[in-house]
Amino acid sequence: MSINKAQGQSVKYVGLDLRVPVFSHGQLYVALSRATSPDHIHVLLTDDTDDPVTTNIVYPEVLLD
Repeated sequence: MSINKAQGQSVKYVGLDLRVPVFSHGQLYVALSRATSPDHIHVLLTDDTDDPVTTNIVYPEVLLD
């Protein structure tokens, strides 16, 4: 299920593939907040770094109009 389709729904398990960064922090929040329990969230990150992070991508040119 896409993040947009998940809005307004609760799901038992959430799996996120963050090897490619999400569009914005709002989408990450929506994806994480859909789970009924924090124990049921699983995140896939790249393993090329020692620090498990994802990039917050914001396109300021979209916000200027």
